[in-house]
Amino acid sequence: MQYFIEGQIKNRAVVDCFVQKLIKELGMNRLRNPYIDIKFVNKLDAFGLCDGDRDFARIEVAKKCPVTGRKLGFIEMMQTLAHEMVHARQFIRGQLNNENGWAWKGRNANGFDYENQPWEKEAYRLEKELFMECFPHCAEFKN
Repeated sequence: MQYFIEGQIKNRAVVDCFVQKLIKELGMNRLRNPYIDIKFVNKLDAFGLCDGDRDFARIEVAKKCPVTGRKLGFIEMMQTLAHEMVHARQFIRGQLNNENGWAWKGRNANGFDYENQPWEKEAYRLEKELFMECFPHCAEFKN
């Protein structure tokens, strides 16, 4: 599994360690072909976004709140990254697809309200657990 981190972000070594831990915890460490591009951006319509397919996932993490414009804290960005990494795994494993409208595990999923989307339910359920499992182990890399 390969990944690339773009954009200005403090504590890049911590982010790099965190991504490696997330990849392992999500069971993606044995995958060789897929690639994840992670970008930290100033302006985004959400805290984070992920798009992809079986070979590639692109994650964007906001550095500012999309509603208020306030600067997001490092911890908020890392928890968002954990959430979006769940989506990256869903795309890479073929569970989530948006080529011809949303599909979840091979079934049409266009009619779901956001809060009822099964891929979002899974990402919200796992994000805090992943953050708590993976982030503390990166504390020794803080600048």
